[in-house]
Amino acid sequence: MISRKLAAGLFTGLAGVLTMTFGNGQLPLAGTANSSDDPHHMDHVFVIMMENHGREQILDPNNAGTPHLRALAKEYGTAMNYYGVTQPSQPNYIAVTSGSTWGSAANNNDQRVALDHTNIVDQFEEHNVSWKAYMESAPYPGYMGGRYMDPNGSGAYAPGHNPFVLYPSIIDNPERLNKVVPLTQLSTDIADHKVPEFVWITPNLCHDMHMGPGCDTLDETQLERLGDNFVDEWVKKIMNSNAWTGNSTIFITYDEGPGGEYCCDSLPVTAGDLSKSPEVHGGGNVPMIVISRHGSRGYTNNEKYNHYSLLRTIEENWDLGYLGFASDSRQVHSLTPFLRAGS
Repeated sequence: MISRKLAAGLFTGLAGVLTMTFGNGQLPLAGTANSSDDPHHMDHVFVIMMENHGREQILDPNNAGTPHLRALAKEYGTAMNYYGVTQPSQPNYIAVTSGSTWGSAANNNDQRVALDHTNIVDQFEEHNVSWKAYMESAPYPGYMGGRYMDPNGSGAYAPGHNPFVLYPSIIDNPERLNKVVPLTQLSTDIADHKVPEFVWITPNLCHDMHMGPGCDTLDETQLERLGDNFVDEWVKKIMNSNAWTGNSTIFITYDEGPGGEYCCDSLPVTAGDLSKSPEVHGGGNVPMIVISRHGSRGYTNNEKYNHYSLLRTIEENWDLGYLGFASDSRQVHSLTPFLRAGS
């Protein structure tokens, strides 16, 4: 097991991918990104993580539940072959924030001891990149409890969709833990011109299209419309804020989708959800919509990406080095084509 104190080694494409055995697969060692004066550097990165829907479903031209998401995908950038890493949900959140699922195959917040690994927050803190994770319907900063129903009835906070309370380097550090805040704080931070460089947004169980208390009687179209309206509201707030500077970018994606497709160092594992068949499951083809302030408009490509690609893109932006599978430049490609005008 790799501890979070493991130092990042120098990664170079010429040397190939350095790996070490982990479980049933090979895990690349951490590396260091190349520094460059990239004119497409993202001042702010916003990640909105939705739930449990595939690209074809969400972006179907006939889907009455997702008009705003479909419009954003058409106007900005869409990765046609973007995949979740695995199933069920929580291992995908772990993968995108630490570069591996670390053998996780279930939704279980008791994994905290097993997740004593270097993660993206360790990288941010080491490189002085400001960050916050905004959790809709969480009752207060640093909340470590279970599912919590928003008093306004809009939906419930789900701890399994909050990877930031899984890592000891965060939960054992009060200063870091207090940067995991209710989503209402983002409105305050926008008004106060205090939006951090990295923003993670987890909607509640109704607004992320997962379904849960407050929306469990809705049909699929109604549920999708709730999530679609949520994304529309926050994209507009972000783009109309003083944080929308330089080449700031919003990444809208989903943790996993139907089917078992996978790519890019995503090793399929037996489903942790016992309601699923015991066959192996990849994360499926999910939406990835990239809204980049100076990036291309109406851009799509057929390159294969997954959540490790998103992590790699974030790491490249601030020269953080690479964690786990994000270090494998041969298999895991960044989303930088979406950040360039005229791609």
